[in-house]
Amino acid sequence: MKKFVFNLQRLLTLKEQKGDLLRQELSRLVFKRGQHEHVKFYYENSMATVFDKMRNQTQFSGEDREQSERHVSSIRDEIYRQKIILQEYDLKIEKKRQEIIENRKEVKTMERLREQKLEEYRYEVMVDERRLMDEIATRRPLRVMGE
Repeated sequence: MKKFVFNLQRLLTLKEQKGDLLRQELSRLVFKRGQHEHVKFYYENSMATVFDKMRNQTQFSGEDREQSERHVSSIRDEIYRQKIILQEYDLKIEKKRQEIIENRKEVKTMERLREQKLEEYRYEVMVDERRLMDEIATRRPLRVMGE
């Protein structure tokens, strides 16, 4: 009897490997987003520290105030830049998740097709076995009772 062969097995394997790669890419994107989140948090804390320093300092020269304002302005710019980067990562992450979902649907469809083909194969094997058994049963000479 012939062995079961799923013609699309190679494609199914490739789709599964693609799914693994997509999940790795998603993990990398989430990790990088987390790094930028930490950078943003660092700058927010830096700005809070500068504001605390400005509040606690009783005497400010014009030059000190100007320097602090420039520093706060540069920190705000960096926080804004980090927010934009985080939004971009959010979009990339969502796109990657959609790719993973789409790939998973394709894999599930192919797995269902494989199961259907396997059931057809099993049915054919069962029919062939019955046919063989019937053939064997008809070839036997009948014994006559009393012989």
